[in-house]
Amino acid sequence: MRLGWRQPNGWQKDRACRDVLRQLEGLKLIKLPPLPSGWIGRNSQARNRAIAVPKGIVKPVGVMPATLEFELAKGNAAEPLWNALVEKYHYLGHTVQVGRCLKYLIRGDGQLLGAISFTSPAWKLSDRDELLRKLGFKDREARDFVINNSRFLILPEVRVPHLASRILSAATRRVCVDWAQYYSITPLVAETFVEPTRFIGTCYRAANWIEIGRTCGYAKAGASHHNSQKPKMLFVYGLTRQSRRQLSATMTPPPVVRSVSK
Repeated sequence: MRLGWRQPNGWQKDRACRDVLRQLEGLKLIKLPPLPSGWIGRNSQARNRAIAVPKGIVKPVGVMPATLEFELAKGNAAEPLWNALVEKYHYLGHTVQVGRCLKYLIRGDGQLLGAISFTSPAWKLSDRDELLRKLGFKDREARDFVINNSRFLILPEVRVPHLASRILSAATRRVCVDWAQYYSITPLVAETFVEPTRFIGTCYRAANWIEIGRTCGYAKAGASHHNSQKPKMLFVYGLTRQSRRQLSATMTPPPVVRSVSK
């Protein structure tokens, strides 16, 4: 508290402080007291484990709903259900998200349709970082204004054409408001990864997201990176009208093919 370590929203940077203390102890510069017996960290898997999906909650849906609702699932009774759905139905499963994170249950006319989440962006992406530099951002500054669509799930019983792109459009509008409220930062750009062996990104393209490149397959582990993932397509989306115009202006237009009459 005396150092004034606070996030932009005024909350104390308690996680960063704990990390520094553990590093100082690892260097044998300080000695921390032992943890209480049975202590469970706030962000541990035990506190964020997924429950079983309740029977009867997943029902067939075949008609475009008239209304969409996004129920915030953060530190409340909705979060275990979000975890359970993603663990059971999403190919990546549920993992504890590090950094900033907002999760939503998606409902249409009251019926559960799926789940979506937005988190802190990837630490380093050459194609994204180059694009942000063209927009006038410095690397470190830019990451504060980027959010990552880390999970997007439509339940297998929900089969409605064009629903996914509609959800994406509505979800990005909603998260901008909530992100500013929770973290005192209004995001300008969203990013996401699509694994080409499973998907081709149709719903993102339909929602006007732009593919800007591919990842190299490297994942960050501590202070190092290791190549343990398949390269994925990288999509971005401007969250404001101005950022969308700027993104479109920075993209290289396709070559014009002119016909030559004989």
